[in-house]
This record gives sequence, structure tokens and C-alpha cells, in this order.
Amino acid sequence: MSIKELQDVTGTVIHPRTETVAIVDADKLVNTTSTQNNIAGIKNFVDGISIKGVPLLDIDFNKVKLVPNDDVYQIKQAGLYFYTTNTKNVPLLSSRFHDGFVLYGAKDTKTAFLYYIGARVYQERFQGKWLRQESSIPQDLWVGEGKVGDVLKLRDTLDNYRQLRFRCYFTIGNTLQFIPAWASDNMLYLTQPALNFDGTILRALEVALQIGQDQRSLIIKSAKYFANGKSTSITDGFLKEVGGML
Repeated sequence: MSIKELQDVTGTVIHPRTETVAIVDADKLVNTTSTQNNIAGIKNFVDGISIKGVPLLDIDFNKVKLVPNDDVYQIKQAGLYFYTTNTKNVPLLSSRFHDGFVLYGAKDTKTAFLYYIGARVYQERFQGKWLRQESSIPQDLWVGEGKVGDVLKLRDTLDNYRQLRFRCYFTIGNTLQFIPAWASDNMLYLTQPALNFDGTILRALEVALQIGQDQRSLIIKSAKYFANGKSTSITDGFLKEVGGML
């Protein structure tokens, strides 16, 4: 066979214009003992390939991994992992995310990230140190039905959160919304001014909460609804959730 022709097993030229560079000892290029690098094309000799000492056939690329040593800070290999309520160094998450998935990626041993899917909490390792966890949605600190006089026991201290969110519903105003809070002298004040549906009436919700000395409780001191220049006290259980943004 000419080295300039591509032929089939019968010796018939397959394509006269196709040129091939024939290597006489090509059988020595790929075998069971030589080092094989940068060989393009489809390969079926996977039995001899390993990644970091693990045979390729033993790796399940579609399998979600368990967190090594039940500690997210012990993850070393990029991939998708499953954490549980017992996993160490997981941030305080809403109850629906107590068990879930976390994505880990790394540039090297000093630069990496963790991203908790669903809870949307992100944490970065910079210069070998894990930085503050940050979230794009609030994590539940308290869930229930709070009214004036109630003491709300929180799942964590307020100092760990850069912003709080409150979900309120009350029969007088019939509203359901998150309300930012501002603090003064160990008090939190929730104010939510709004117009009615046709824009003719200005109405507002005003709630005062006292922060406990341990930073893990809130006392609902007062709750009022303002509309048409009148103030009405809210007596039903209007507060449904307290959330914190990491």
C-alpha cells in the first residue's frame, strides 16, 4: 500500500485524494505498556486510564457525592455534594433546606467556593481562609403566628445577619409582604406605607419590637394600622415569619 493512499482491507483505494502519513511501527504507539498522551479521536482502551490514581471505570460521573467526614470544609474535589442536618460548617438554613445539595469548585487549595443550591447561600475561600457566608434570600429565624405581647424565640443571634425580613398578614389591612426593619435603642420598627388599589387612600403598618438581651429573641411591643387618618390596633396574630439575610 502506498503511504499516500487510504485503502480498505481488500486493498481498494477508498479516496484517491485522501493522503495519510503512514507510520510503519504504529502498533507501538498505542499499547498496554507505553505512556499515552494527546491521542485524538475515539478511544476504547479505558481499562488502562486512571484519574488521580482512580481507574476510569470505577468513577461514576453522574453520582452525587456525600460530604467527606461530614464536614463541608473537608471537600477537596470539585463536584456536587449532598449534606444533611448533621454536616459540620453548614450555615443556618431555612427548614426546607436542612438536607440538600452544595456545589464545590476550586482553583487551588487556597481559592474555592461553596454554593448551597435552593438556599442560595454562597461562601468563598480566599487566600486559604473561608470568608463570611452570604445569602440572596432570607433564611427562617422564626415561623409561627405572633401578636402583641408575644416573645419570639429565634434560631440564631441577630448580629449574624446583615438584614432582617418580616412577613405580616392581618385581617384589617389584608396585606402579605416582606417589610425591612430599622433599629434604634434596642428596638426594631417596621413601617410599610402604601396606597389602596385606586390610589386614593394612604395606609401604613407600624410595628415595634424589642430586641432581647441575648440577641436571640424579639418581643412584639405594639402593632398599628393607619388609614384615612385613623389608627387601629392590630390584635390578631399578624406576624408569620422572621427571616435573616446572611
